[in-house]
Amino acid sequence: MKIFLVWTLFPGDREVTGPRQVTAEQGSSLAVSCSYKPRYKLNSKYWCRKSSLWLCLTYIIQTDGSEVTVTRDRVSIRDNHTANSFTVTLSSVTPGDAGQYSCGVKRKVGLSRWHSTKVMVSAAVSNTTEDSNLSPLTTNPLCPRGCGEPPVLSQASVIYLLLLLSIKVPMALAVVGGAAWLRSRDQDILQRLEAPSSTRARGCPPVPTTSEPQGCPPAP
Repeated sequence: MKIFLVWTLFPGDREVTGPRQVTAEQGSSLAVSCSYKPRYKLNSKYWCRKSSLWLCLTYIIQTDGSEVTVTRDRVSIRDNHTANSFTVTLSSVTPGDAGQYSCGVKRKVGLSRWHSTKVMVSAAVSNTTEDSNLSPLTTNPLCPRGCGEPPVLSQASVIYLLLLLSIKVPMALAVVGGAAWLRSRDQDILQRLEAPSSTRARGCPPVPTTSEPQGCPPAP
């Protein structure tokens, strides 16, 4: 009797093999492949979740011994007689899918042959969150100092800029006009100062203050 109990709980003569543990990311798909002895090629293959007593009370999905893919909800199973293996696929993995499972072969006579696999589910990594934490300095290698889009001016900034231009532009024009007027006035004064000297005869000194001439003949 003791020998029968041990054989029932541990029938593992490695007639069915597979991974001891698999990990899937939340929201992704999980595929588990289990191999079997060639003599079980036409037997039904199954996938079940173990209870708290480590027993498979209900099969989640199973084949009919053929290579036809069987699908139920998010789980599918397909047998490959050539490779002597079958694959169980679980789509849209959730945290609730984590636990102990068995992939096994049903026998017509005697107990089933099975292999235990632990399924673990990891949290999904959000690329959006990671990208939002990156600064513009690290996202654009061609612009190490940051050269994003030009800043958008607010309405108040635009009004202030227009008022500033309306004041500074007339002032600048007034300054330029005043400088031009002063320059033209200086040129006029210089021309007036140079005018009497141009009327003197070339080679003749200025007329002396005395009444006698100094070598220049009198004017005709």
